[in-house]
Amino acid sequence: QLIGKVLIIMNARMAAYGDMAVAGIGVAMKIVMITGMISMGIGQGVQPLLGYCVGSGNWKRFKAYMRFAMAFATALGVALTILCCVFTNQLVSAFLSEPAAFDYAVEFAKILLTTGPLFGIFYVVTNALQAMGAALPALIANVSRQGLVYIPMLFILDRFFGADGLVWSQPVADLISFIVSIIMYLVVSRKAMQKPAKAAGSAA
Repeated sequence: QLIGKVLIIMNARMAAYGDMAVAGIGVAMKIVMITGMISMGIGQGVQPLLGYCVGSGNWKRFKAYMRFAMAFATALGVALTILCCVFTNQLVSAFLSEPAAFDYAVEFAKILLTTGPLFGIFYVVTNALQAMGAALPALIANVSRQGLVYIPMLFILDRFFGADGLVWSQPVADLISFIVSIIMYLVVSRKAMQKPAKAAGSAA
């Protein structure tokens, strides 16, 4: 529901720049979904493994899974982002033929793809938070990206930079939520990994 409301706000603000701009942002978002959905799948796929490690207290394996998942997600994110950037024109042409809308879509897609390589790490980290039972931090990270940060950015950047500012709102929100998620992961994981040591110390 939050994503739907955000899209309504985005389209309403973008409508001020014409129908072609609205059509362009719609197609640009579809292209970026290629990297986003695959990255989300990696994060969701590794979550059961991380959850098992948390439950068994095997933090060595937890760290190994995290290193592999983050490296794989980053490499795949970079590769997909490069491919989407290289073939942006071809991808857009599958949806649009109107020259003005086409130009908007190409420009907007390249802006949105600037944070494509971060998607994988973001989803791995947020799913790791859930695996550690930190549902609230994971929720905060996701809501920051889709609403808490994104919506204010839509209004602020639109006012100062116009249509391009509207589009840059998502990469800015991505970067801020990425930083927030990393900080929360470091805090939560450090506390979680100290619990067995504390228990062992008290038993001694």
